[in-house]
Amino acid sequence: MTLSMKTEYIEVPGGFVCLCILGENEKEIPVLYLHGGPGGNFKSFSPMAQKIAENRVVYMYNQLGSDEFSNTGEESLWVPERYVEALNSVIANINAPKLHLIGHSWGAYLAAEHVLSVPKSPVISITMVSPYLSTALWIRDAKIRLSELNPDYLRIVEECEQSAHFDDRLYEEIIEEYERNFKCRKLLLHQRQYRQFTKDFMTVAGKKVYRHMWGPSEFTCTGILKNLDITDKLHKIKVAVLLICGQYDQVRNETCEYYRSLIPGSRMAIMPEASQMSFLENPDIFYNTLMNFYSRF
Repeated sequence: MTLSMKTEYIEVPGGFVCLCILGENEKEIPVLYLHGGPGGNFKSFSPMAQKIAENRVVYMYNQLGSDEFSNTGEESLWVPERYVEALNSVIANINAPKLHLIGHSWGAYLAAEHVLSVPKSPVISITMVSPYLSTALWIRDAKIRLSELNPDYLRIVEECEQSAHFDDRLYEEIIEEYERNFKCRKLLLHQRQYRQFTKDFMTVAGKKVYRHMWGPSEFTCTGILKNLDITDKLHKIKVAVLLICGQYDQVRNETCEYYRSLIPGSRMAIMPEASQMSFLENPDIFYNTLMNFYSRF
């Protein structure tokens, strides 16, 4: 059964976002989903949100600049601090006594920064899916993955980086091959209904945010996030944390385990036959893992 979605407009520093609300069961602790990117959107998480919303309220929103609706066109707003401030505003507006966060990729960074900067936050748990917490570690993993595909790919990419030339067709083909293997692998036949959600990871507006903040590809960072790293602060996270990564994730299992080791009391789960979009690629195991985690509260 598809649940109807309600919307609410929220003013945040630098503009406003549209908060989408699924589900009506207010007895269980609600969930707020934070999409990846920066510059992504929540479309790919929609099927999982529908499933979760059968027993609790789920909130989702597209971050500033991530779609034409919230596009301000001002690059001065596209800084990590502003996105954390926007998240703080959204959580304050939700006004729930307790709240779970699910942060995908870049969203995991936002979730971590929120609980680290807001001592009286209602957030009691974070599920970090394919977490981005360090640019250096993300790039290291991406280049290891490139070598696994083809050692020549890494050589070509590094040559493009040295010349700052990223419009070459071969570079674009490497991006496509990389994403087919580590971002969203071919969905199994019984998951065919989810294929529509693997398209349009970013809108035209979102791609501008991504290029400004990150760069031309997952394995090349030329933007303002080039030196971001919060690994030295992870030990200060006091809420419950579950880390999820796919068997063939961009975030290698070893790196996810390293993050787990830095967060006191955290847990980790690996989704078999999945990559970065594990909630689409292996939805049943993802959902069961999440519900087992929530059963603690």
